[in-house]
Amino acid sequence: MGPTVSPGRAYSALEEKLGTAESAGDTRYSFFNSNLDTVTHANDFSQLQSTCEPFKDFRETGVHKGLWWLHVASPSDDDIEFLSRMFGLHPLTTEDIKVRELREKVELFGSYYFVSVLPPRQLGLTNAPNSSAANFYGIVFPEGILSITFGDGQDPAHVWKRIKDHQSDFSPTSDWICYALIDDIVDGFAPLIDRVQTGVEMMEDGLSITRPDEIGLALQNISKCRKEVTQIRRLLHDKTDLIRCFARHCGYSGATAAEITIYLRDIQDHVLTMMSNLTSAEQMLSRSQSKYLGRLEFDSTCMRNSLAGTLSRVTIIGTIIVTMQVISGSFGMNVNVPGQYVEGNVKWWLSILAFILGFSVLFIAFAKRARII
Repeated sequence: MGPTVSPGRAYSALEEKLGTAESAGDTRYSFFNSNLDTVTHANDFSQLQSTCEPFKDFRETGVHKGLWWLHVASPSDDDIEFLSRMFGLHPLTTEDIKVRELREKVELFGSYYFVSVLPPRQLGLTNAPNSSAANFYGIVFPEGILSITFGDGQDPAHVWKRIKDHQSDFSPTSDWICYALIDDIVDGFAPLIDRVQTGVEMMEDGLSITRPDEIGLALQNISKCRKEVTQIRRLLHDKTDLIRCFARHCGYSGATAAEITIYLRDIQDHVLTMMSNLTSAEQMLSRSQSKYLGRLEFDSTCMRNSLAGTLSRVTIIGTIIVTMQVISGSFGMNVNVPGQYVEGNVKWWLSILAFILGFSVLFIAFAKRARII
C-alpha cells in the first residue's frame, strides 16, 4: 500500500501560505523520478509542482509510475504539517520530525517505516551532543521515499550521483535509497576519524621533540582529542542496532533478503572498522598521555633537584659570609682588642685572614663530604 496522497487542490490555501513563506526561507525541494532519471530542484512546493510534470501528476492523482524520491531540506513546521497530510503520516512521525528527535530508530507505521539517523557533527565536535543539527529523517514507502534534513544535515547529492553511476547495473528501490543514505551518513564519519588518527600519530611522534614548556599544551591537546574520540564513538554506537532494525523492517519493495543482507553487511563492516580504529586511537592516546605525564614528572623532579642544589649552595655561601662578618666584626669593635696597638706588625691581620680562609675551606670540604653540595 502506497502513501495516501490527497489529489486535487484540497490544500490550496495551505499551499499558498507555504509558497509565500518558503520564497523567503531556505527550504528546498528536490524530486527524483526513476522513469526520467532526473532530479528537479525547487525553492518552494508551488515551483516544484509547476516545473516537474511527474510530481504534478503524482500530487493530483496520488499515483506515480516508477520510483520516486522527494527530499525536503530545512522545512518549517507548516511544511512538515503539509507533508504529513499529503502523505498520510502518523502523528508520532510528524511530532518526531517537528521536535527534531535525536534518538536513532526505525519504526513501522502501516504503509511505511520511519527512519531516524544521527549524522556526524561536522562543526564543533566539542559541542556535538548539543549541536543544532538534527537527524536525518526518512519515510520509506514501497514505491518511494520522503527524506527530510535540517541545517547542515545529510546531503543527498552523493546518493543521486551513486544512482546515476549504477543505474545500468540495477534498478534502485526505496529500500536501497534508504540504505544508500544511511551508508553515506556512516561514511561521513571517516574524515573525522582520519583527523583524529592523524592527530594521535603526531602527538605520539612529537614526544621526543617536545620541550618541557610545551608538555602542558600537549596534554591539553591529548585531552581534547580523547574527548573527540568519545563523542564520535557515542555517535557511532547506536548504528549497529539501527542497521539491525532496518534489516527487519525493510523489504516493502520486493528486494530479496540476500540483497538486503549484502548491502547492510557493508555498512556494518564500515561501522565495526571505524569503532576498531577509534579503539586503537583511544589506546594510543592513553599511552601517549602516560608518556607525557611521565616526562612531565621527570622534568619536575629534575627541576626540584636543581632548585634544591642551588639553595644548598646559597646556604653554604651564606654561612661562610656570616662567619666572616662575625670574625671581622669582633676585631672591629670600639674597644681594646688584641693587636690593636702593635705598629708595623701584620701578623694579626694575616692570622685573621688565614683563619677566615681556612674556616671557609674546611666548611666547603665538610659540605661536600656530607653531600650537601
